[in-house]
Amino acid sequence: MTNEKIKTLEEAVILSEIASSAGALMLANGAEIYRVEDTVERIIRSKEAIKDVDVFSSYNMIMISFSYKGEIHTNMRRVRNRGNNLYYVDRVNTFSRNFSAGLYSLDEALMEIDKIKKEKSVPIYLKSLGATLAAGSYSMLLGGNIIEVISSFAIGYIAYKFSLFLEREKINFFVVHFLYGFVLSFLALLTNEITPVSINILIISGMMAFVPGVMLTNAMRDLMSGDALSGITGTAMAILISIALAVGVATPISVWRLF
Repeated sequence: MTNEKIKTLEEAVILSEIASSAGALMLANGAEIYRVEDTVERIIRSKEAIKDVDVFSSYNMIMISFSYKGEIHTNMRRVRNRGNNLYYVDRVNTFSRNFSAGLYSLDEALMEIDKIKKEKSVPIYLKSLGATLAAGSYSMLLGGNIIEVISSFAIGYIAYKFSLFLEREKINFFVVHFLYGFVLSFLALLTNEITPVSINILIISGMMAFVPGVMLTNAMRDLMSGDALSGITGTAMAILISIALAVGVATPISVWRLF
């Protein structure tokens, strides 16, 4: 077990890097704002000779500041893309507890954070399987017949794979959700031309993988915690995603009706 004290300016800089990297990783994977700030503050306060610790996190940015021997050290990280992956949130939480308990030296902690960043959580095929099962299972809850359930499985799989391709191309989130809704709606209409099915069931079932429920829940949690900026931003993002999905779904239906 190691429990280093901060003795030099270089070590203070390393501590700043560890804390900001941990916070940014949590923020990028859907952690609540209060959790991000609490984790980062615990990491910094775990070392002696550190004073005046301040941590501020918004929806896509984190800033930290602390004093060491009368000098103020600050660090800021911007998170451009946010997702929902509790695997990384859990890994960083575990890391912060171990770091605070003195199980890592500063250099070891920096390497551990880098290792967590490079880890792969859930394979793509499992994500696709989850989206497919969600689409098919939800069609059952909506009272779909066997043809509609099978169609929901197929449409959910194709649409989700298409969305993964768009995300790899780093396309704007609004466009990704619009095109996802567009493809989903088009496939449902095409299926209905081949065999009579409920278009509503196919579309609603396929949208389950992209409905921003977790984002909206976290936004409400942030608002109730007093993090107004993050809460309002998260709510606005959830609304924009919902609008993108709705417009994407409505576009093929509107065009289809013209013919």
